[in-house]
Amino acid sequence: MKLNTDGASSRNLRLARGGVVIRDEEGNWVIGYARKIGSANSFLAVLWALWDGLFLCLQAQIHAVIIEMDAKAIVDAFSHQKNSNSIIFSLMDDCRQLVSQIPQSRFRHVYRKANRCADCLAKLCTSLDADFTVFSNPPVDVFPFVEANCHGLYVNRLCLEPMFAV
Repeated sequence: MKLNTDGASSRNLRLARGGVVIRDEEGNWVIGYARKIGSANSFLAVLWALWDGLFLCLQAQIHAVIIEMDAKAIVDAFSHQKNSNSIIFSLMDDCRQLVSQIPQSRFRHVYRKANRCADCLAKLCTSLDADFTVFSNPPVDVFPFVEANCHGLYVNRLCLEPMFAV
């Protein structure tokens, strides 16, 4: 399975939101969500989205997952576990605990264009009434990106760095 997560924060209103997509090995939609996080910077928004995505993987009993994010700083933080920031330590520690419960997991940094589904869900959240919305099928705004991925038309511009296993 593949887990894509993204978070965003509005500079003016400081309203953070997150998006998560889980897809199978063929790129087909399994589940996704959009969530309003509240007042937070974009780094924390991305971490909350990661936490939610990992929790969703555990609920779905996913035992092998590639976690793709366009937030290089967070991918690096998981590869260098000794480096930590006391402000985000507890949330990072919670994410590490969730990852440790998934038997096979790897983090991979991807460019933003390869993370469009999760990015679109995070942005879509601002127009939703509910604070947390689960999608068993892709929303209309996200559907073109999912279809492109399934047909091999997506932008697969991966970063040339090694993947980090946790």
